[in-house]
Amino acid sequence: MTLTLLNDDGTASMATCVMLSHHGFRRDLKRFESALVAIARGDTTRRVAVQEEWQKFHATLHGHHQAEDTGMFPNLASRNESVRKTIARLEADHREIDPLLERGDAAFADLADPTAALAIITRLQILLTPHLATEDSELIPFLRDAKSFPVPPNEEAAALYAAGFAWALHGVAAQVVERVYALLPESLAAKLPAARSEFAKRYERAWGPVRSGATFTPIPDFGASAEPRLVA
Repeated sequence: MTLTLLNDDGTASMATCVMLSHHGFRRDLKRFESALVAIARGDTTRRVAVQEEWQKFHATLHGHHQAEDTGMFPNLASRNESVRKTIARLEADHREIDPLLERGDAAFADLADPTAALAIITRLQILLTPHLATEDSELIPFLRDAKSFPVPPNEEAAALYAAGFAWALHGVAAQVVERVYALLPESLAAKLPAARSEFAKRYERAWGPVRSGATFTPIPDFGASAEPRLVA
């Protein structure tokens, strides 16, 4: 059965929010791969933007893991004994992935030769592909009934959350976006249009004018011929 971002009744939930992050990680890893191949071929026009994007990716993935380790995982484990072994495996994955992000900082600092950075991205894809799939299949069902998002404590937090949702929603179907708006508190939803507009510009600076898809699942849909052909 295909895992969908929305619940069976068409509403968004905290499950949607987590899967949107997974969508963003999968999408960006593919974009990094394509961009680094282009740099290796001699196209350095977006090198600085790609380096900046790596710093944002590092911070986002590390923050995602921290939130899971200190919030979502303990909460689910305390209420559902059946997922405790799965969560232990996922936490072990985090301990392997996070040091790789640190090594990525050095690899992306100098992309005159992108070989090391491409190796980091390849390794992250190898580790994150089963990791995210496990979360999607085994933890997401427990989050479907959570249909409220906490009100940000202040304007700064609301802006930070809006930037995060703008990143995660890029490439997602308009129907899903509409339902996410309905899930979020007004103070956050009101900031999303401007945040999404700003992210679209950032996205093009780093990756170029490529189709981003319109997916209803946590798997990015790049379209039939949107991805650059990679060299084996």
